[in-house]
Amino acid sequence: MRGDLRRALALVRRRTHRGPPLRVRLLEKPDCGLCAETFRALRRIGLDVPLDIERVDITSDPALFDRYALRIPVLIDGAREIETAGLDDAAMLRWLRATD
Repeated sequence: MRGDLRRALALVRRRTHRGPPLRVRLLEKPDCGLCAETFRALRRIGLDVPLDIERVDITSDPALFDRYALRIPVLIDGAREIETAGLDDAAMLRWLRATD
């Protein structure tokens, strides 16, 4: 029992974020399976790296739709952006950490 408690506490300490979250924008559109998978991957990554994810529906803005309709899902951090279709969690995490 004590060993289980120690392991649980160690996990909580490891996953307790210190510092401000990284703010990223996820460009997506409704009923997009790739977009949903990218969001789930970001939530998994968010367990280890603090993230503030802003979800942006490109269908609500004609300019965004014209620019990104064929490229979504796209992850944006400041001036950097990456198309996340086909990327695994590790590749996204490397890209996010490169922004620090």
